[in-house]
Amino acid sequence: MARPTVIKTETILDAARAVFLEKGITATSAEVALRAGVSEGSLFKRFKTKGELFRAAMGVDPEELIAVMARLRERAGLGQVEDNLVEAGLATIKVFQGLFPFMMMSWSNPKMPGCLPDILSGDEPPPLRAQGLVAAYLEAEIRLGRIRGITPRTIARAFTGALSAHVFSEILVGRTGGRPIDSGEYVRDLVAALWGGMRPLELPVRERVAAVA
Repeated sequence: MARPTVIKTETILDAARAVFLEKGITATSAEVALRAGVSEGSLFKRFKTKGELFRAAMGVDPEELIAVMARLRERAGLGQVEDNLVEAGLATIKVFQGLFPFMMMSWSNPKMPGCLPDILSGDEPPPLRAQGLVAAYLEAEIRLGRIRGITPRTIARAFTGALSAHVFSEILVGRTGGRPIDSGEYVRDLVAALWGGMRPLELPVRERVAAVA
């Protein structure tokens, strides 16, 4: 007797992503199973809930945002502040590009377990934790004299908020046929604007020497 065909998880996720993008978050697990060529029982052996399947299919992991900002925090005192923020900004945009379709569909059915309201619950949801890590990075750079005494929490919120606004705006631009803004250009201009208010009035000695050299 021939052994039953084993469907790869990637095949199921590809089918689920296609169904969710076509029909939104209200698409049923039966529709996903039909597209993937498996039974609903097979789906739930790999994913406990439809919410879990939805997050996996859409490639959403809010902890990725935390990881990006944790790496930024570790860069305090290393390299150039502007370069550190540009690198973190570009990585954050990639995370938001995966997160925003998930967010938009989640709001359409906020009662489904495992979707956006659940992810944003708790005393410190991922977006606020990410802002806290940016603020911690800025505080460390202030202590090192590499940026002036700005209010870290304000700049952290402005930085992350501007990144999310860019991704949302590009979604709208894509739907209206408008002119997009390159993400690299956007992040560099954003950091340059913020840097104008953060740069120290006088560079630390080691950076003055490097500039002269």
